[in-house]
Amino acid sequence: MPAFLFFALLCGLLLQTHAEPKSSAPWETLEGCRLVDSPVNDGDSFLVRHEDQEYIFRTYWVDAPESADTYMERVREQARYFSIPEEQVTDTGELAKRYTRKFLRGAFTVHTRWEDARSDHNQRFFAILEKDGDYLSQELVGKGLARIYGMPTKDKWPGGPSPRTYLGRLKNSERQAQREGEGIWGLATGSIQMSGLETLIAASEGNGEALTLQVPGMEKQEVGDTININKASLEELETLPGIGPALGQRIIAARPIELIESLVEIPGIGKNTLAGFSHRIVTEDPPPPEKTVAFYTADLERYLDQEVVVVVDGVEAVEIESPSGFRAVRLETAFKGEAGGSITTYLPDEFYDSFMQFYAEPGKEFTGLLYQQEDEVVLIYRRQ
Repeated sequence: MPAFLFFALLCGLLLQTHAEPKSSAPWETLEGCRLVDSPVNDGDSFLVRHEDQEYIFRTYWVDAPESADTYMERVREQARYFSIPEEQVTDTGELAKRYTRKFLRGAFTVHTRWEDARSDHNQRFFAILEKDGDYLSQELVGKGLARIYGMPTKDKWPGGPSPRTYLGRLKNSERQAQREGEGIWGLATGSIQMSGLETLIAASEGNGEALTLQVPGMEKQEVGDTININKASLEELETLPGIGPALGQRIIAARPIELIESLVEIPGIGKNTLAGFSHRIVTEDPPPPEKTVAFYTADLERYLDQEVVVVVDGVEAVEIESPSGFRAVRLETAFKGEAGGSITTYLPDEFYDSFMQFYAEPGKEFTGLLYQQEDEVVLIYRRQ
């Protein structure tokens, strides 16, 4: 057999392994994976060896800056997104690449459903990378080395949170990175992607008015609230930069919209138009903060009559009728700076004074039974 024919047949056999995307397949967990040094490696895509097989994986949820100018269209799009020069995109991408290499040093775990993540001729699959209980995607976002701009998971991976909860975690990590000027956010100070942070800061200072944001090379524009693209009225859609009545009607006709990136498939909405308002839209309402009343009551069927943990932001006495041997207080809850609602809580008489003193300082956790009392959901501290 000629050498070239043998080589072609060998390549064909190798490509048969997981060559077809299996988006409907169940999750598989690959333990003891190792990073393989390869030219394809960057911040969010890399060659991995598991046992005697090698695969290229790309992270769900996030997109790291390009580390080289091989794909200039991506570099330009990322530069527009962050409002920074193209060379700063690749500089930050190199930092992301180094961070990923460090994070994946030694053995780590890959969760995948073998969904096709191909962006060139190389076969690659979407995956969640986990090491020592931390997820690479969230760590990249928290270091300012990636944006929340990728394929989300459709459901929970083994041992992981729900997509809704994980998105909330990513958003919290991104806000923290923006506040501290981590990574690319230290360069993107004039980016419209920072407008959400400015709005959040203004709200925390009691300023409910809209802000104006000056972006280099653009006229001043008002920054409004985030819009759920699947629920917004036509009038609300028309507040987005570049969206008029015609495009607004097309967005409404295209619902439900699962991915923000898919809006470019609507005639009249190109990448530049989307980059101008993507920071102001979501495809579903943000999840309530963890360890708050809002978090548990959003899924009340699951948590009712269960002991739950809330983070107490404030406590006050309330004069309402209580069960025998109990006193009532009102708990305000919050987590990582986000308000999470208030709830009536019943305490045994003997714990009341010490409870009020202990929880006078915000940020401490409280465990209680979530209980339905007539038309109200309450918390009860059970005697041990």
